[in-house]
Amino acid sequence: MPDTLMTADEIRETFLSYFEARDHLRLPSASLIPAGDPTLLLTTAGMVPFKRYFSGELTPPNRRITTVQKSFRTTDIEEVGDVSHLTLFEMLGNFSFGDYFKLESCEWALDLCLNVFNLEPERIYATIHTIDDEAEQVWLDLGIPPDRISRLGDEDNWWGPAGEEGACGPCSELNYYLGDLSDIPPVGHDSRGKSWGPGISDDFLEFYNLVFTQFNRDRDGNDTMLPSKNIDTGMGFERIVQILQGKSNVYETDVFSPLINLVATTAGVEYGLNDETDRAIRVVAEHGRSATFLISDGVVPGNTGRGYVLRRVIRRGMLFGRELGIAEPLLPSIANSVAESMSHVYPELRDNLSFTQQVLGQEETSFETTLEQGSRRLNNLIDRAKASGASQIDAADIVQLYDSHGFPIEMTVEMSADNGLDADSNAIEEEMEALRRRSRAAANVFSEDADADALYRSFGVEDVNFLGYRTLTADSEVIGLVVNGDSVREAMAGDKVEVILAETPFYAARGGQIGDTGWLRNDLAVLQVADCQAPFGHMNVHYCTVVSGRVAIGDILTADVDGERREKIRRNHTATHLVHAALREIVGSHVRQSGSLVAPDYLRFDFTHIDSLSPEQVTETQDRVNLAIRQNLPVEVHWTTYSKAVDGGALAFFGDTYEHEVRTIKIDAPWSYELCGGTHMNSTGGIGVFLMVSQSSIGSGIRRIEALTGIGAEQSVAARFELVDKLSSRLRVAPDALLERVDALTEELDQATRRAERLEEQLLRTTVQGDGDTATKHDFDLRLNGNVVPVRVRMVPASNVNAMRRTGDLLRDQIGSGIVILGSVVSERPVVVAMVSKDLANGTLHAGDIAKAVAATIGGGGGGSAETAQAGAKDPSRINEALAKTEQAVNHLYGERG
Repeated sequence: MPDTLMTADEIRETFLSYFEARDHLRLPSASLIPAGDPTLLLTTAGMVPFKRYFSGELTPPNRRITTVQKSFRTTDIEEVGDVSHLTLFEMLGNFSFGDYFKLESCEWALDLCLNVFNLEPERIYATIHTIDDEAEQVWLDLGIPPDRISRLGDEDNWWGPAGEEGACGPCSELNYYLGDLSDIPPVGHDSRGKSWGPGISDDFLEFYNLVFTQFNRDRDGNDTMLPSKNIDTGMGFERIVQILQGKSNVYETDVFSPLINLVATTAGVEYGLNDETDRAIRVVAEHGRSATFLISDGVVPGNTGRGYVLRRVIRRGMLFGRELGIAEPLLPSIANSVAESMSHVYPELRDNLSFTQQVLGQEETSFETTLEQGSRRLNNLIDRAKASGASQIDAADIVQLYDSHGFPIEMTVEMSADNGLDADSNAIEEEMEALRRRSRAAANVFSEDADADALYRSFGVEDVNFLGYRTLTADSEVIGLVVNGDSVREAMAGDKVEVILAETPFYAARGGQIGDTGWLRNDLAVLQVADCQAPFGHMNVHYCTVVSGRVAIGDILTADVDGERREKIRRNHTATHLVHAALREIVGSHVRQSGSLVAPDYLRFDFTHIDSLSPEQVTETQDRVNLAIRQNLPVEVHWTTYSKAVDGGALAFFGDTYEHEVRTIKIDAPWSYELCGGTHMNSTGGIGVFLMVSQSSIGSGIRRIEALTGIGAEQSVAARFELVDKLSSRLRVAPDALLERVDALTEELDQATRRAERLEEQLLRTTVQGDGDTATKHDFDLRLNGNVVPVRVRMVPASNVNAMRRTGDLLRDQIGSGIVILGSVVSERPVVVAMVSKDLANGTLHAGDIAKAVAATIGGGGGGSAETAQAGAKDPSRINEALAKTEQAVNHLYGERG
């Protein structure tokens, strides 16, 4: 243990300063969302932002770099709660790209540990790869005794690529012995004959990994020697803090202690007195912290990918908070604490705090509903499984519960186990894969098809030269033809053919901008281009129909882009940049683009934000964009390095791929400054006018705007004026008196509607009261737990569901305690309304389950609360059939309990 204790901030800064003094360029942490890396869900290690430097694809800004990289690993989510596992962690790293190698890497690592951090040398043990004699000799020369060096295999000391492909190689790990120095057995076995040593015994904490990246692994698993040898090291920040502060685990350090205290205080418990309570506190603190980091980097809750990871940690944190008796939302408070303690290192925590807290609060609220509905349905599944003597819940039901109601599969499995029921993990995975296949059915035309990828790569050109920034017409050689998925030498009239040119003015769909259309032609052939795409991210593929003649490999074609269409696309693309900047100015800096579509006739812009834009925000945003258009601001295009652009304030977006040299678009920078490869106007005035036509929610924390520009916006405004004129003529008032006239007509209609409702209610009251024959009845008694529950089932002539509900209230009040089920045909659809008296809805019966069960007899569905629910189907002629089967359906749900 070191002589003096260092704070976490001091440790972080000491590491970075040490390597800065050794000519390393200090860079800020990259986002948890890997930029331009489709093989990774999240940033899992310090080297992830530098993968293309290691592979030699890009040139780094400096051959030596040092960072503190925030990282996230999903593999340990279920383990979080013990004293060592984390999902979100920081990685201290020093990197060499073809500069120094094993000797310097090991020498500096040991010097930092012994002479800067003052670790006890007797506690440091090294592991090396089985065949890495070079690394062993380096450690021996640096003074580590041979009995503190051990060899381990691929599982422990080979570092694979971060993702499906990338740099890899052997590694050497430094481990810190946490046990008693007075009685240390030799590495291999302890005094009792048990296996003992780094990577084997819990007495050791691995805290520093030195990766010697010598190879590049492709998607087929083949390793090839890199052009130059590299160094990728990672010191686990939380672990070195634990060691230097002399704590028994990472949660007792000053990294986590504020969060641990916050959770414990909120729960009204003391940390350190009870193992189960401590575990729950750790889960809430860790997951609250990790969720805060994910959201601040632009991840929003969802049911797939990164969104599902975020939702999973939020919900798991909430569940353990429930175990602690915490009823009020706690995660927003954790986000505030994280921002207070760490925003000086990660400023996005502070900048996006309001948005982060909104997302967490909304997710906690919505999950409460999910828990209530999902738990009820799961309990029904458990009851049915037990009643039938089954040993497990059907996998299809588990996945359906997840897909339809968002109920976590992990919770289903855990709650089933608590009730003595197994879950078939293989069957669940098969059902999940079937669900994923259905989700992919409507996906992009391109998929992860290795054969197709190899086909396109076989043409020998990784990146086609794009000429479209400066011209719409160019002559180019045909270097590839594909018909029905096969490479061909020529294509004839009538063929649907994919054409690859050596260079092209056609823009391939990327970054939200759709592909160009136009013509390819020469004296022998005419081809109409319907689309241009970039399969697998490389080359431009023209999707054509051979209108006449024949085309062959080697032919020279004149490529001619539809200029009028491209001009409209340019207007909309530049407008997306303007609306993004306007939203960040007016709504908040947390706004980040999360998707877009730039088409000739309209633009679509998706962005991170919780609430619907207010009418005032819509007006302000639209006005701000139009101001930028009227100012006729120049659209400046620059080429620079990725690092310089981002350091200068340029916005880059996850899901987009960026080379070392990037293209930036500046409009009144820094107001609008983005990385973008799309086509744009030369100045904003050419956009003409911007008109926002709709906004909507497309997911938790994601909003969508649709807008028009140029001629499209002008036509839309003209159409609205025409509509106003027609309405004015129809209602025989001037346009400025139109609203007043509509208000008067609306009031008249409301009065007529209320009169009609009163008459209908009187008719329905007459229908259901007494024992008359004016209603179709299917009444019966349900025997439940030894009691008789009256069930009133009636067909009523209602015109809307509200009338049915009012009638149901009347009938429920008449019977006092019981069930009311009403059927009617509303708007040509059969509707069932179920109601349960309050005394029976308190955990005994559920109106939502009843309504769903009755509608299911005629192929329908629905649901609702425990006291009131409704369901429907498609065929109105079957409503009487459903009511006739009500007794059977209700007895199936509850009769066996009697």
